Amino acid sequence: MTAAKGATRSVSAASGGPGDRLGEVPAGDADAVGAPASKRVLRSQGRRTMRKLLDAAMVAFDKRGYHATRVNDVVEIAKTSHGTFYLYFSNKEDLLRALVAEAAAESQTLYDALSTLPAQGGAPRWEDVHGWVRAYSALWTRYAPLFRAWTDLATIDPDLVDAIRGTFTAMSGALATQIGPDSSGHIIDADAAGLAALAMLDRFHYLREFLGQPIDEVALETITTMLYRALFDSKA
Repeated sequence: MTAAKGATRSVSAASGGPGDRLGEVPAGDADAVGAPASKRVLRSQGRRTMRKLLDAAMVAFDKRGYHATRVNDVVEIAKTSHGTFYLYFSNKEDLLRALVAEAAAESQTLYDALSTLPAQGGAPRWEDVHGWVRAYSALWTRYAPLFRAWTDLATIDPDLVDAIRGTFTAMSGALATQIGPDSSGHIIDADAAGLAALAMLDRFHYLREFLGQPIDEVALETITTMLYRALFDSKA
C-alpha cells in the first residue's frame, strides 16, 4: 500500500467490477484500530500493543471460536491488562470489526493483482493465475479464523456484512473481468465462474486445514493448473 497513513479507501459492494474498491479500509499499512484508539495518535509502542491484541484475538478465535471468546482470553494471550485492552477497543465486537477491516485492507493486494490485465493483451498465463492463487492462499492462511467463520461473523453487525460482501464481490468481479466472455471458449457466465473460483479456493483451504494437510507449493500449483485449464486454456 502506498497511500499515506490514516487515509482510507472506499469500497463499493454494488457492482464488483474493476472500478470498485474494497470499502472503508485503512490504507498505508494493514493495522486497523478500534473506536478508542481512533480518537488519538498512536506512537510506536501503542501500535505494538494494539498489534499484540489483534494477534491475540486471532489466536483466541482460532481456539475457542468468536462467540466463546471473552476479552479476558484476549488479554491473557496478549499478556496485558483489561485496562490496556479498553484503551484500544471498546469491546470484543469492536476488536472484531478492526480485524475484518484489516483483512479487507490486505485483500487489496489480491484485488490489485486480479485487476491487472495481461501486458500484451489476451488471456492470462499460467503464471498470472499462480500469482493470484498464492496471494489468496497467503491471505486465507493469515486470517484463517475469520475466513472459517465469515457466515457466523456476518450476523453480528450489519456493517460487517457490508465489508465482507464488498470484499468478495470486488474480488470475484475483478476475476470475472479477467475471465471475460470467451477466455477459454467454454465459459457460459464469467461472473458465475469468478465466484465459483473464489469458492473453490476458500473451501480447498478450509478442507486442507481440516484434514491436517499442508497448503504447500505442490497443492498451490495443482489448483492453479485446474483453474487455468478450466478458465483460460482454450485447448483444455
